[in-house]
Amino acid sequence: MDAPETSSDHRANDDELLSLHAEVARLRALVGPSEKSYADLAQDAQGARDAAREAEFEMGTSRARIIELENEVRRWRRDFVWFRDLVVGRALTFANRLRRR
Repeated sequence: MDAPETSSDHRANDDELLSLHAEVARLRALVGPSEKSYADLAQDAQGARDAAREAEFEMGTSRARIIELENEVRRWRRDFVWFRDLVVGRALTFANRLRRR
């Protein structure tokens, strides 16, 4: 069976417990409140990094789409000018023929 604790053993345990609490307080002052909060912070940082990468990817995709749309607008303008010139040219030709009569 266990031997009964004496007051000196009890005092030694209290001193050791106090020194351990002091060491934990000192380490928490150095590294923060808990390892879990740092793990959460690291997870948040990774989540933010992933969100930033995804946003950059979306931005690149959007830029490519904008360039595509700009190219389509240029083609539409070119086709419009060609069609307008064709219609105006034919209209002038038709008007000149009517005047000759």
